[in-house]
Amino acid sequence: MLRFFPILLSLTVLLGCATVRSISPTIGAQPRHDLILTTPVQASVFDGRDGGNQDQESTQLENELSRIYGPNLEWVPYFSETPVGRVSIKYRIVKLGAEFGSRIITASAYASAVQSYQANVPNPWNPLFISGVSNTSVQAASFAGEGWWNGGAWVDIEVTDNRSGVQSSFTIPIAAEHRESNVWGYSSGDKAAQKAWESVARQITRITDSALRMVRDAEG
Repeated sequence: MLRFFPILLSLTVLLGCATVRSISPTIGAQPRHDLILTTPVQASVFDGRDGGNQDQESTQLENELSRIYGPNLEWVPYFSETPVGRVSIKYRIVKLGAEFGSRIITASAYASAVQSYQANVPNPWNPLFISGVSNTSVQAASFAGEGWWNGGAWVDIEVTDNRSGVQSSFTIPIAAEHRESNVWGYSSGDKAAQKAWESVARQITRITDSALRMVRDAEG
């Protein structure tokens, strides 16, 4: 009987309580001291989700990216235009957290986003797009189920290149999922959300690294 106690306790805690968990979007990567741009890339973060403490989480992600990339990123309002001669990267939080018994992300929605955005990728940036979406870990439809916390994270990374005077823009959707059995109640939900976010965070830094290197190399 004792071995079932954690499960029974978790189910008791969940009855009548919210079944959605949220986390802070931290990134464990080290600062890129050897990556130096003459002209910084403009950057912005926006929390595009409905509800939640959007200012807190978008500010947290901005602080993390600022710590990693330092003066290589120039922070501007999210909806500002990219000036002629500049490149901008906009990070939009689409999904972040965990739900009990249902999914935050559906495979069909993510696949549709990839297909839609891919049509707009300029040739020089195509390898960056492919690298980003090829490492996603969105699962099949059977991923959801009763008794499980389903964590999900999705960030759209929009790159705008206006260096030639002819502006081009494309978006890389980055998403990941992770699920945990409801053994420890809310702690299991937090773990599911954190694991999904860690996968997305690694992709965010990988894509940003590559984008900044491409800009640096073009500076001569």
